[in-house]
Amino acid sequence: MLNQSFLSTKTTRILLPILVSLVSFLAYLNTLHHQFVFDDFRIIVNNPFIKDWKYFPALFNCDYFKISGELSYRPLVTLSYFIDYSLWGLNSSGFHLTNLLIHTLNTVLAFFLIFKITNNLKLATIACLFFSIHPVLTETVNSVGFREDLLCATFFLLALFFYVKLYTSKYKKICCVASLLAYFFSLLSKEMAISLPLIIFVLDWFLPQSSGMMSHPHPDPPPSRGRDPGNLPIPVHQQKLLHIFPSPCGRGLGGGDFESAFKTYLKTRILRYYPGFILMSIGYMLLRLVFFKSTIEHVAYPGNSLVTNFLTMTKVIASYIKLWFFPIVLNPDYHVTFETTPIKLPFLISLALLVCIAFLAVRLYRRQKKITFSILWIFVTLIPVMNIIPIGNIMAERYLYLPSFGFCLFAGILILKIHARVPKAYHPLVNACFAAIFILSLAHTIKHNRIWFDKQTLWHYTVFNTSCSFNAHNNLGKEYYEKGLLDKAIEEYTIALLKASEVRYAYPIAHYNLGIAYDEKGMYDASIQEYRNALRIEPKNSDTHNNLAITLFKDGQVDLAIEEFRTAITQDPDNPTYHDNLAKLYYRINMPDKAMAEQEVANRLKH
Repeated sequence: MLNQSFLSTKTTRILLPILVSLVSFLAYLNTLHHQFVFDDFRIIVNNPFIKDWKYFPALFNCDYFKISGELSYRPLVTLSYFIDYSLWGLNSSGFHLTNLLIHTLNTVLAFFLIFKITNNLKLATIACLFFSIHPVLTETVNSVGFREDLLCATFFLLALFFYVKLYTSKYKKICCVASLLAYFFSLLSKEMAISLPLIIFVLDWFLPQSSGMMSHPHPDPPPSRGRDPGNLPIPVHQQKLLHIFPSPCGRGLGGGDFESAFKTYLKTRILRYYPGFILMSIGYMLLRLVFFKSTIEHVAYPGNSLVTNFLTMTKVIASYIKLWFFPIVLNPDYHVTFETTPIKLPFLISLALLVCIAFLAVRLYRRQKKITFSILWIFVTLIPVMNIIPIGNIMAERYLYLPSFGFCLFAGILILKIHARVPKAYHPLVNACFAAIFILSLAHTIKHNRIWFDKQTLWHYTVFNTSCSFNAHNNLGKEYYEKGLLDKAIEEYTIALLKASEVRYAYPIAHYNLGIAYDEKGMYDASIQEYRNALRIEPKNSDTHNNLAITLFKDGQVDLAIEEFRTAITQDPDNPTYHDNLAKLYYRINMPDKAMAEQEVANRLKH
């Protein structure tokens, strides 16, 4: 463990954040040669929006959703892609470097924030070392398309840091404005930042009177025997409160007076600073939903039931906790089995775990407020992804990036308490154990980075390490198709459909991809059947109608092909590809007038 004399020097306070930043950088250094994976192709590679600065004004108007293809308003993330593309083109190393630098910055911000609220360099160092290398964060750092979580955390931590500065800074207005701006930028990175006002309340409630923002780094000296308790010196943290709220009678701040002053202090902060964060939250929602008319994912609750949703999300939250403690097998694509009854063992175990954690938080409320704060941080920052408002993907490791700050703070506190309770003779052994845990975590992170090297490596890993990932089989099939391995692609698409049927999940994209593969092999009857299977699930998918029309024409069913092209055009009249394909068909069947009319429409739409 770090020596106290070592920690007391100013040089150390500079060296420690440099240390944690270096560890963070080295942990993900092997990601710089990685290729684009996952959603990177939709967001970056195949996205013309970020490749031309003429689209920059669209970041700030309603055209953002139309041009970018995004469902959520995250202009700061998109702006970072603009900058990256301007610097690196489609060189994936540059994009990964940006992700790595943002994660390193977040580690340093976490260090200063923890030190600010606890005044404990040991705790800040240990917690941030674990934050820098925890394996559960690899998904967020490795996938460029998940940068939203990185940037959201950056501004979230900045907002908190400036808010904490309000306790001691002479420039309170500047700190308040900076905190509000950082909060707004965090919201513009990802909606998950909406939990910040509640975190601020938790921070004000739990930490000011125990340590950190209103305490002294050294404990108060114990009173000597025989002294009058009424004349004991006022502790430093109470002196600060007395300075803010002096006693009207001129008395020292005793037990009851302290509690009263603290309540007044908290009330004052609520009235003075909280309205700004509340108004910022409301303003953001109005900006997104009214001004920009951002759409909300039309996703139902699991099993279309609030009860099923509660049972399922209880299991998901428990799974997150398990991942923090045992990040052995990580999964880029979790498929969660819905829980429909409370008497099943997975739900009961999950509920018991969460009840124990809640009991621990309540039990330690008065004696160990920092532990309670760290636990509450985890659950408060998880609220936006608890499926209260239904989201498409109910479980993903990237959701844990911001909550991991709370877990690593908890881990740091736990390590220091274990170290303090163990006899000094055993300290070398304890230190060796903690060092081993750290080294193993670092090694696991570096090793797990490798599975994100490219798409094929990623989906191979996912297929062989998950029992029911139909998405992984479908994505692996796409990789085989792009390499011209049609038989392997068809095999993976078929497995994907089989896995999906086992959990009663309708999976139109696998039917669609299977239709493409069969068409490529010249198996038109099978291709037509798969396209129709996809349309039974998604009848308004214009791309499927277009592809079905092409295959029907190849199979000699001209009239049906024209009908499908017309359907595709009806569903998406502004797509020039459909008009162009129909024009080619008319040319092939010697109908030049109709062909020219469709070609004119296609050319007009292209321009």
